Amino acid sequence: MTSRPRVLVLGGGFAGIGAARKLGGADVDVVLVDRHDYHTFQPLLYQLATGLLETTAVGHSLRDLVKDQDNAVIHKAPITGIDLDAKEVSFDGLAPETYDYLVLALGAEVTFFGTEGAAEHAFPMYTMAHALRLKDHVLERWEAADKDADLVEDGALNVVVVGGGPTGVETAGALAELYRDNFARDYPGISQEKARIVLVEAGDEIFAMFKPNLQKYAREALEKRTVEVVTGARVHSISPTRVTLASGEVIPAHTLVWGAGLQGNSLVRSLGIELQHGDRIAVGPDLELPGHPGVFVVGDIAVITDARTGQALPQLGSVALQSGEHAGESIARRVAGKATKPFSYRDKGTMAAIGRNAAVVQMLGGRTMKGHKAQFAWRTVHLALLPTNEDRAKAVVDWAGSELTHQRVGRISVGPDE
Repeated sequence: MTSRPRVLVLGGGFAGIGAARKLGGADVDVVLVDRHDYHTFQPLLYQLATGLLETTAVGHSLRDLVKDQDNAVIHKAPITGIDLDAKEVSFDGLAPETYDYLVLALGAEVTFFGTEGAAEHAFPMYTMAHALRLKDHVLERWEAADKDADLVEDGALNVVVVGGGPTGVETAGALAELYRDNFARDYPGISQEKARIVLVEAGDEIFAMFKPNLQKYAREALEKRTVEVVTGARVHSISPTRVTLASGEVIPAHTLVWGAGLQGNSLVRSLGIELQHGDRIAVGPDLELPGHPGVFVVGDIAVITDARTGQALPQLGSVALQSGEHAGESIARRVAGKATKPFSYRDKGTMAAIGRNAAVVQMLGGRTMKGHKAQFAWRTVHLALLPTNEDRAKAVVDWAGSELTHQRVGRISVGPDE
């Protein structure tokens, strides 16, 4: 490292990577720290969990992503404390780091809203470890049921998915296709009628962020794939083999996938600053933290107001990436003696995939798409978000193979040798 301004980037998600890469040509030293040594492409985690993609298509080495930057280094360490006044960050197992500029790209964490048993027994879908754990669990339940038919009657193959947003709907649709296409052939002795997939949404409709015609289309697409859609219902408690709804109904299910909510990283509550929406940080027009020059807050922990609508932008990968890139550009401009510019989000639309040849897209102007065209748009946008051409090639090959053969190349479980 040199005597140049020191930029510390906390977090290797979309926002952190966006900031670090935009600083590649700046006269600064960049230090990026994350608890993992890889970047996770979160929008495709459900495809990893259901065997459509393999780990290398969803995770990528952080060091590879900045390998062409002579001014950047990566450290793997959990963050333990942030002192904004002292301009210092502490870590577990790594010496404290000081900074001239700080990019807070800490990301979000799963919240269970106090649901009894959820922390112990639910399967969230926010990290690569979550997706792999769910995949291994589902495969183990089918293997166990193949050996013991009584487990099927006990609900070993039933899955309850909580949350009618993109995470829940995409996961439910992918699980249904895994069950009805692949497992129907893999386990011909097990009746598919005894393997239920139930999507539970507390609101009146799934996909609340979409127009009614897309909500209707999504529900019909799920039901066509044999997903039972239950709206206006909340989960009261979860045990290893049972899910109890607030109505008192008990669903025998050995798997509950939690796609119902996120909260800001718990570290933000230790910063001593006022938070909005419970756990997020309001930022200025250029994404700088008011009262703390040189500190930029981006991604899921930031409350970023859209200049066009006056509304807070959603916690999406595209928002995180663009805000991180803008923070990097702002720091580069300031180091070069230039003024920063307000952040302007380039909205490519809200979209979600329900299953093979079934997706929905809602554009900023209100135009909507569904079906094949929507799936093509969804894939185009997500390929653009993937960090490298190698990742894009892997995804295209796996998607094309699935379209042609209906096979899921990653539906294997690698456990410890006996």
